[in-house]
Amino acid sequence: MVFIKDCLVDCHVIDKEILKQKVIDVINQNKDYISQLEDGDTGKIADSQEQIFVRFYVVGSRLIIDEVQEEVYVV
Repeated sequence: MVFIKDCLVDCHVIDKEILKQKVIDVINQNKDYISQLEDGDTGKIADSQEQIFVRFYVVGSRLIIDEVQEEVYVV
């Protein structure tokens, strides 16, 4: 898993290292969804419990985290 340099640039509420760990946790909780994606696909996860949104790209066997938003509410 790779975090693109500016993917957390607009995140100011939660410490960035804690936020990265939350992203890792959310991705690990959604392995079934991620396993359905193919190389070159874009994945998106909105987690209501952690209140974060994650957008990522699948490149080979790696996930490239492109965007993280905090304080996201799913209705």
